[in-house]
Amino acid sequence: MKTYLYKIILVLLISVTAISCSDFLDVVPQDKILEDQTYSNEAGIQNAHNGLYLQLTANELYGRQLTMDAVEVLGQQYNMPTSYIQNKMASYAYSEAVPKQTITAIWEKAYTTILGCNRFLESVDKYPGVVSTEKMNELKGETIAIRAMLHFDMLRLFGPIYKVAPSNPAVPYYDIATTKANPILPAKEVITKVLADLDLSLTLLKNDPILTSGKYKATTAFDGNPYYSANRGQRLNYLAVKCLKARVLLYAGDKVGASTVANEVIAFTKTTSFFPWTSYLEATNSESPDRTFSSENFFSLSDYTLYQKQQQLFDSSLDNLSIYAPLLSRLNAVFESNDNDYRSLPSWKVPITGGKTMKTFFKYEDVPNKAKVFRLQIPILKLSEMYLIAAETSTVPADGIALLNTLRFNRGLVNLSTSAVLTTEIAKEYKKEFIGEGQLFFYYKRNNITAIPNGSAASGNITMGPLQYVVPLPDSEINFQ
Repeated sequence: MKTYLYKIILVLLISVTAISCSDFLDVVPQDKILEDQTYSNEAGIQNAHNGLYLQLTANELYGRQLTMDAVEVLGQQYNMPTSYIQNKMASYAYSEAVPKQTITAIWEKAYTTILGCNRFLESVDKYPGVVSTEKMNELKGETIAIRAMLHFDMLRLFGPIYKVAPSNPAVPYYDIATTKANPILPAKEVITKVLADLDLSLTLLKNDPILTSGKYKATTAFDGNPYYSANRGQRLNYLAVKCLKARVLLYAGDKVGASTVANEVIAFTKTTSFFPWTSYLEATNSESPDRTFSSENFFSLSDYTLYQKQQQLFDSSLDNLSIYAPLLSRLNAVFESNDNDYRSLPSWKVPITGGKTMKTFFKYEDVPNKAKVFRLQIPILKLSEMYLIAAETSTVPADGIALLNTLRFNRGLVNLSTSAVLTTEIAKEYKKEFIGEGQLFFYYKRNNITAIPNGSAASGNITMGPLQYVVPLPDSEINFQ
């Protein structure tokens, strides 16, 4: 990111030196003109704000690498033989060319987007009164949450195994717009800053329309402007920020805090009809299946290139040397050879075209009915994770099993017995629930699991430790520290 910023500064300096001193005094800086055009009117502010979400759907971030590609490869979700371009990533050979390129791109896009968040927050403060206080609170609350989410995921990827070494160096934190390199902070200090941002975001979003009107319905709130009240499920709304806070607290080892927040979210869903469990008929509908269980998602990104990525990674027309797919024995082990689990059948099928004999991934395939609200959505924060967090942090094992059974029932599975081993069953659900969403590797890392199934072999495990779990900082960052 810093290399990119220094290039921008260099271009600006060259441009300035090409203007005489007398001319320069008469010229309004171009960036000031652009800022005036953007932030002096409500439409410009909305466009700048929406642009932050568009950045999140970039290939380098949640549009690909942080959901269905790189972090899933690290979690051994796919078979990655030596012929695959991501084989070195699957082998945790981070110093090799392809992993280094991927890692650098993730880092630079994340911190460039963080810079964009800080620029937005500082710029809107220069133009008071353009939008109402209520609207501004919503815009700022979401932007601060985006900043926190990106920092947290950089910590999860590049930081130490938190359970083992929370004081070890992790990543820098940027809460102001600057081109200067901030110091790399210990992981626990990054967590403190993330949580502070999330608490500030929750304060600003306390009147979020999602709490009274749900995810999609436009209301008369905020002068009837649908930008602030419609499609709240595609924005980092109040409930989504709560979910993110529960995730952060659990990662930091604060089980009491994580339990409190997760159970608050669960309790809210029981008081409204806004977040129903997706039914079997909806998930397996022969015409337009809802494979992402959209009714349960608190925050999904709308990615207008999603189906291109489905075709690039998972389509049955891809040759066997490039398609992202698991070995059948591994997939059967994940779903325990049970197609009654409706995370399995609609998303994993032997395709009727392409000559494939293994099951391929259909989760993000387009559906015929283009009016479906769940089209183009990548789940980021959802109800099932709150049940898993509540189960894991339960102080009474039977209560944890009951929470898991609620999730399992809503995935077509029978109840676990009260004698089931809670940690074992939670691990099974993480493997089933988040395929293509980028959470399994971080689950392994959070728990410091020392051996995980080798996705590129029909049997056997990979030994895991700091060399595998701690992705090294890019050279572009190290060189400017």
